[in-house]
Amino acid sequence: MASSNYCVISSVFLFLFRFLFFPTEAVPLYSSHCCTDSLKFEPNRTFQTNLNLLLSSLTSNATEGSHFYRTRVGSTAPNAVTGLFLCRGDTLSAACHDCVAAAATEIKRRCPVEKEAIIWYDICMLRYSNQSILNNIVPGVDLFDAKNVSVKELKRFNELLANLLNGLASKAANSMEDNKFATGEVNLTSTETLYGLVQCTPDLSLFDCNMCFSSAIASVPNCCDGKRGARVLLPGCNIRYEVYPFYNSTKSLTPSVLQSRHSGRKC
Repeated sequence: MASSNYCVISSVFLFLFRFLFFPTEAVPLYSSHCCTDSLKFEPNRTFQTNLNLLLSSLTSNATEGSHFYRTRVGSTAPNAVTGLFLCRGDTLSAACHDCVAAAATEIKRRCPVEKEAIIWYDICMLRYSNQSILNNIVPGVDLFDAKNVSVKELKRFNELLANLLNGLASKAANSMEDNKFATGEVNLTSTETLYGLVQCTPDLSLFDCNMCFSSAIASVPNCCDGKRGARVLLPGCNIRYEVYPFYNSTKSLTPSVLQSRHSGRKC
């Protein structure tokens, strides 16, 4: 992945009204995207044709039981393009398809002439590149809650968080399942629970998955120290923790959380 890129973080406020008043509909919630602005293609040429075919293929393969798919269109440079999608491991098939379809549409709008791009939603990620080998760690994005852990609780919070994320990372990386996904929770107090989620793309080896998780977890103290909730989004993996239950449902975010989400590291 080239070092010259840009990242735009935007809130999900535009989705909030629809989310509140149509709760039975799984609305894909945009998180962030990155475009490599140093690598561009000319419109209406072969690369764009191949990219459109790739995005169509990714969408059509987000079907029953499929949370990950990777493919390539075109056989030779500079017009070949590789792409993939990853849906969160607890996501229902219909919600996965809707998220991938939204991502495929939105990535073309946000990165109209870039040869490399990635977009993250709350429950899915989609990326493409003109390179045959996709970088697993670059670029990266941090999102965090504006609320802080109290100074009195911080040491215990950080210890429990590190143990939770490291344990989940080991479980997911060593999983024999197809999705390399793990969730878990730990009691902070008698009335409060810390929830964690980790996932890496199933095509990664054990070593590469562990490396990606290690990079993501290591960035938490720098981006999100003392935050009561945060996400680290990398191309090959992602981690998330919150003090409310957010997995096993595509509609678990609350308005107060949506309003307090901030961005840290940008692409």
